Amino acid sequence: MPSRFPHGITAAAVYTNSSAAALVSPFAQTFYVSTAGNDTNVGTSPSTAFLTIAAAIAATTAGRGDTIFIAPGTYTEAVLNPKSFTIFRGAIPTYRRPTVKITSNIANMVTVDVDGVQFHDIEFLAAGATTDNLINVGTVAAVDGLVFTRCVFNGADQTSVVGILATSASKALTRLTVTDCLFRDLTGTHISIGVLGFAYSYIAYNQFAIDIDSGTAINLADTSAFATGKGYVIEHNDFTGFDSTGDEVGITIAGTENTTGAGIIRNNYFAFIAASAITIDKLSKSEVNNYVGDAATGGTLVDPGT
Repeated sequence: MPSRFPHGITAAAVYTNSSAAALVSPFAQTFYVSTAGNDTNVGTSPSTAFLTIAAAIAATTAGRGDTIFIAPGTYTEAVLNPKSFTIFRGAIPTYRRPTVKITSNIANMVTVDVDGVQFHDIEFLAAGATTDNLINVGTVAAVDGLVFTRCVFNGADQTSVVGILATSASKALTRLTVTDCLFRDLTGTHISIGVLGFAYSYIAYNQFAIDIDSGTAINLADTSAFATGKGYVIEHNDFTGFDSTGDEVGITIAGTENTTGAGIIRNNYFAFIAASAITIDKLSKSEVNNYVGDAATGGTLVDPGT
């Protein structure tokens, strides 16, 4: 049966131009979501797709490695609570323009309290003034392993919207991976990590467009022990500020994480970050070859003593 999905998703549950099938557990199941679907369907083929992502999540089994393929379109959802080791794949996008958008006007659009969740090729779009966080992590349980690739975090200039929030005082986030993503029109912090978290995380090849004065791209605050803040890498990211007179911050590491959260921050580039490209204290050895835009020379190394 021909696929109803026009962007390379087939009834075999893989992109026609990828080898994703080889990476799927033999016990995993595949479910489909389409704007032409129906939540009374079984969701196991493009022709029996669900209408909502929430219905597809309900059909998955925790820990099995199920995949949810989402056809092009905008999906207005209630809060989404993925099950562990679920993979969400949007239809193939053009570069940094996902054809799948998840939106809602609620405080937390997606809440992740389980391990091993992945999101690929999806735009998370704030829809109203009540949206606080696009992704809220570790509110009731620790999370080990959370992946975003080729996603867009779009705050739509709503009030105080955070892209990825993990600030629980008692629930750690470890092994966060964010690659080739775009953060835009966020009036809050783009990635905000609190008391516990960020160990072994990898943030790379992303674009952080700070679209408001006083904005911060990545904020790591108050990691309480070396075990919860070590081994992270932040590399090859681009940070652009609001304008040349604002007070934006690229990366800030504050509190006890200054002495306990050893990682590496290398080969990042900062332009129009008027307040500070990188603000840390004791961990200046973390900084390697980060460059900030300079009117006279075009670019200078970030002072490792900053």
